[in-house]
Amino acid sequence: MKVDMHMHSTASDGTDAPEALAALCLAAGLSHAVLTDHDTMAGTADFLAAARAQGIRAVSGIEFSAEWEGELHILVYGADVEDAALRQALCGLRQLREERMRRMLEQLHRAGVILSYDAVQRRADGASIGRPHLAQALCRAGYAASIAEAFAKYLIPGQAGYVPRQSLSVEEILAAAQTAGGLAVLAHPGLTQTEDYDALFARLKAGGLQGVEAFYPLHSDAACRAYYALAGKHGLFVTQGSDFHGTRREARLGMEQRGADTPLLREGLRRIFEKKQP
Repeated sequence: MKVDMHMHSTASDGTDAPEALAALCLAAGLSHAVLTDHDTMAGTADFLAAARAQGIRAVSGIEFSAEWEGELHILVYGADVEDAALRQALCGLRQLREERMRRMLEQLHRAGVILSYDAVQRRADGASIGRPHLAQALCRAGYAASIAEAFAKYLIPGQAGYVPRQSLSVEEILAAAQTAGGLAVLAHPGLTQTEDYDALFARLKAGGLQGVEAFYPLHSDAACRAYYALAGKHGLFVTQGSDFHGTRREARLGMEQRGADTPLLREGLRRIFEKKQP
């Protein structure tokens, strides 16, 4: 059994279309896979159909960006994509992303970098619009030679085109996940800005959190053990994922397998993949 429960497609900021990503999952030898695009489920149906046709166990997934004291992401597994509350949350997030993009373009314009919203929208091609698409448009217009240069010159904090992300509150996201029948999991806790993980896990559990992505490529072995222990303390299961984005990052599908055969990962797989799917 080889499991990867965190990956992205062209529906958000990955480089592979959902169907192509499913083929890559098969080539990587995955038995279980979940597409978790940022703030959108636009690629879910295509990925599920392609993955299941190849014998891979797959469920719906999404990675929400939540308002917090710093960066905090919530993965939701097995939610009903037709649920009204979930669709409302996704619509709200899409509007926030579009507003942020217009503000970034306005700031760039004042700095002498002229791009239209339509130019960025064409790069997104219907996907959940974000900085990677703006970076592509900057390259195409000749303002940068590479995606990395576009980010460094214009799109990171302190640069002309940077606007902080706006999102829904973590409480709103957890509530929407519950209403839609999904299981909410704290993504890559090592990237969450907090000095008290015990308090964080307790607060999120009270709001409806079900699990923690304890096993993640950027977590040290010691960190994985610490998150695993805290998850057990708070009655949470654990998951593992690569956070694959295609050629945009170094992560490889299926690279994170340190949770294999651990009781809390087995519990997570049981809860997520054996629940009745909408």
